[in-house]
Amino acid sequence: MIESNVASSYPNLKTERINFGREVIGPIFWDFCHRLHLHFLSYDNRETVFLFCTRAGLRLKYLYELFLKSHGDIHPVNQYHLLWISRYMTAKGLFKRNRRAAFQVIAKEFNHTLTRNMLPCLLPSFELEELDFTSEFSEEILSSIPNEDIVRKVFDSSGEFGDRLKQHYTRQAQLFEQQINTLTAGKELAVLIDTGWQATTQRLLMEGYPEIDWHGLYFGRMGSVQANNWHFFNVMGLMFEAYNYKPSQIETCIHYYHHIIEDLLEPNLPSVEYLRLDHESKQILPPPAYDTGDYWTPGEEEDHYRGVVEYFQSQKKSLSLLEVRRSSRKAWEVLNHKIRFPSPHDVDVMDVRSRSADFGKNEKNPVVLRCANRLVERTTEVRLQHSLWKQAQLALEYGDKCESKQQRFAESKEKAKPKAATISITDNTNSIPSVAVITRTKNRPVMLKRAAKSVAGQEFQDLVWVVVNDGGDPEEVETIVQQSPVDLRRVIIVHNPHSLGMEAASNRAIAASKSKYLVIHDDDDSWKPQFLSRTVDFLENPPVPSMRGVIAHATRVSEVIVDDDYVDIIDTCPYQEWVMTVPLYEMASMNMFAPISFLFSREVYDEIGGFDEALPVLGDWDFNIRFLMKYDIGVIPEALANYHHRDYLKSGDYSNSLNGAISKHQMFEAVVRNRGLRQMSEEQGLPVASILSLGRATYDIRGMVQHIMRAVDSHGK
Repeated sequence: MIESNVASSYPNLKTERINFGREVIGPIFWDFCHRLHLHFLSYDNRETVFLFCTRAGLRLKYLYELFLKSHGDIHPVNQYHLLWISRYMTAKGLFKRNRRAAFQVIAKEFNHTLTRNMLPCLLPSFELEELDFTSEFSEEILSSIPNEDIVRKVFDSSGEFGDRLKQHYTRQAQLFEQQINTLTAGKELAVLIDTGWQATTQRLLMEGYPEIDWHGLYFGRMGSVQANNWHFFNVMGLMFEAYNYKPSQIETCIHYYHHIIEDLLEPNLPSVEYLRLDHESKQILPPPAYDTGDYWTPGEEEDHYRGVVEYFQSQKKSLSLLEVRRSSRKAWEVLNHKIRFPSPHDVDVMDVRSRSADFGKNEKNPVVLRCANRLVERTTEVRLQHSLWKQAQLALEYGDKCESKQQRFAESKEKAKPKAATISITDNTNSIPSVAVITRTKNRPVMLKRAAKSVAGQEFQDLVWVVVNDGGDPEEVETIVQQSPVDLRRVIIVHNPHSLGMEAASNRAIAASKSKYLVIHDDDDSWKPQFLSRTVDFLENPPVPSMRGVIAHATRVSEVIVDDDYVDIIDTCPYQEWVMTVPLYEMASMNMFAPISFLFSREVYDEIGGFDEALPVLGDWDFNIRFLMKYDIGVIPEALANYHHRDYLKSGDYSNSLNGAISKHQMFEAVVRNRGLRQMSEEQGLPVASILSLGRATYDIRGMVQHIMRAVDSHGK
């Protein structure tokens, strides 16, 4: 049993807690079931199976059936079942299919303790009898912090513990796979129903069972911009979706205190940590603790859940959608205030049982720390640090004077920007993608959305899309990427807290990825669908070995941004279509192509030292010159890239670097030429250095020829 953490300081406290469940949480869960019902109806039942995930799924399923009963409805789907699962069980289930993912889950779960404390948690108690696991491993391993390599060594041990570990996990993987196959029964789509939050279990299933299209319908979806959330593309929070609390979306108050939802959905049963086979029925069953089958009856201390059940049982008529939403909204307003600014009495009414640990651990963690708790002798700061509901701990610490401190904490939490982070969202295979597509962006949501469509629309998809947010709003970038059509398993997001500049941003994004080839796809440019397939094919089969880069012709697109909302195309024309070869002396005269046109070898990038971060502009031209000093660049004379310009903008987030910093281009043109001359004069002699000198003359001559041609055309008209 999980003991209650509530102090019985009020004679009618139990009644108040039941009333709170009925009057506040009840309408919210009714709304959840209504939304779940509508989503069930939207799926093709012939190809879909719905799986309520234990433990919370036991009661979610019961509440949903009470909801259906009040409407007099027949079940909208006949393919929904209980899935006996937990994160621990899922790790065991992946042991055969994706052992690395299983080891990573275990290592992450125990990275706060020592390996000697992890070992007894890896097997159920009946498997540990008469087993001396400590003598099997060196003190160095036992006293280490578990990581993936340590976990692998434990499982690879040839001793009795290692053998029993492998036998248990292999058997559990077989039973888990049998359960999945039985429940899905050839269905192509499986939808998980659970509380959700970060949907870690769904991510593991997507990695281990990629032949099934896994979706999730959850109470809420939350996460961090520092988390690996590539799977969010298939995750839906029915009540809210947000990375943090948003005042305009009061349902996100659950970010402060999600335990109030979790607690009422969890029966007094252990987590599903192993499966067993009933030899008579051939059914896959959970541990014997589940044999009673009574998962939905409220326990003695489950006051909130009792109130929710009473609310559901009291609904004798169908409510209209408007009535459901109004009742839910009113309840959320109450819950939002009481979660964020609770009084000491509110804490007593809303406190829940101590939270039990997963993964075979026997830990119990109280939500707030009271006088009877072992940490009471420590400081207020320590108690606040350990509390799972900070605002409630402030209420207990400061009593009637807590409101100002709660307000300051809320302001600091809600105004804090996400920390800089690199979020890797990668394919579950170990192969290195052919191409890393580097997209630099900063506060240009309209452009970034278009760039995402450009990348997603490529015929060639053996790629990783690296988005480097150079000092812009992290949450805005996260939201756009998560909602984009790009396969989120092939995305890396790099956040710079402050702008590092275009070349430094490129270098950091490239360093965060692995690939054979590289290409800069800035957020304001785009490709035709064939760009990568044609350019990759060229470099895979170059006409001469020295061609380590290739460009495709481009179309110059003039456009305007309308109300920061959409792009209006004004005009298009070929961009430098005269380029049929890329000789060094021509490149010395001018930058002959835009970055969006150029696919090149990562090995060459490493060899020549990447982009020069000292150059605020023209870094691509400098890079191209250094590239040509070593290798050649081929040309595909087809307009496969689009080089977008907003000529009317001279400054601001949506301006081009060329138009937005024209004086810098003029200044650093001389810098690039002079540095190249000095370097090549010193290293290769004046004959080579003269190339760049002639380049300026070539540029001037070309300019005069173009001026004469325009004059002739104008005279002819």
